[in-house]
Amino acid sequence: MLKLLFFGVLAYLAFRLIQKVRLSGGREQGNAKPGSVDEMVQDPNCLKYIPKGNAIKKNVGGETHFFCSQACAEAFRNKKM
Repeated sequence: MLKLLFFGVLAYLAFRLIQKVRLSGGREQGNAKPGSVDEMVQDPNCLKYIPKGNAIKKNVGGETHFFCSQACAEAFRNKKM
């Protein structure tokens, strides 16, 4: 009975260690994974904040801007022209 309890605790600790290493691995490499925090950027057209990883990146007038949608990117480009 004591052996069973010992191996149960050992298995639980191994599981927690593997889970911790797996979860921290993506953050150290800077990969955007579900549940991780991504830098927020503001769409200059509609002023909405969006995660940089989901934004549409466009060069308008020699400057780089991030947009929430293609429609916002086109509307902003038309305003600048």
